[in-house]
Amino acid sequence: MEKRILLTFDLEEFDLPLEYGCPISEEDQTVITNIGLQRLTRLLSKYNIPATFFTTSLYANNNKELIKSLSVNHEIASHSKSHSTFKETDLLDSKLELETITGKLVNGFRMPRFQKITKAKIKAAGYNYDSSINPTYIPGRYNNLFTQRKLYVDTKSNLIEIPVSVSPIIRFPLFWLSFKNIPLPIYFHMCKLTIWKDSYLNLYFHPWEFAGLESFDIPRHIKTLSGDSLAERFEKLILKLRETGDFSTISNFLGISVSS
Repeated sequence: MEKRILLTFDLEEFDLPLEYGCPISEEDQTVITNIGLQRLTRLLSKYNIPATFFTTSLYANNNKELIKSLSVNHEIASHSKSHSTFKETDLLDSKLELETITGKLVNGFRMPRFQKITKAKIKAAGYNYDSSINPTYIPGRYNNLFTQRKLYVDTKSNLIEIPVSVSPIIRFPLFWLSFKNIPLPIYFHMCKLTIWKDSYLNLYFHPWEFAGLESFDIPRHIKTLSGDSLAERFEKLILKLRETGDFSTISNFLGISVSS
């Protein structure tokens, strides 16, 4: 079976400092995200890698030409309207706004901060798949150790659920914080085990990580690697991962068209 590598990015306004009492203006939130996105997309272009960007429509509406350009080679999916607030109508509103900007269908949804939401509501808003589950335990965030670890179809809603990847058996999380904080050979070994077992790998990061975060009063484990140093590490990961499979957007992997 062909192995697929799904690189996904939560493309949102950089509101994370607010969680730690560090003030940052809405304008600066966008500036930081844009700086990181530019550095990231240069890498993706260098290796001709398609990726899936779960984008808030707030960010997209403030960067319409950028998002439209990004949609040429990458998939745009929804990350709700705003990263900081949510109401049920945001599901449909963000989808329609992103489709208006890109001229393409928006198939996928990811809930900010992986908050719980009923799958039937996601399906009712017109989405074909959801990637809002990290099937592991993150202290202070969520405990999903008993949820399904791999891709499945929810029988009640007929929504495809594609959890972000964790390692087999011990469910070691392969998300962005693991990538930044454990030795790269160990991280890659976990990725290799997972893709061997599951035939695909669904990783997620944030474009704002690729901006310099040293000046922000946020926890060290979040800003330990950022900017150029993170880009260098990420490039090494890309070179390793492409030995194990082919890069793909989620819609392409699922065989779902984005043409309107």
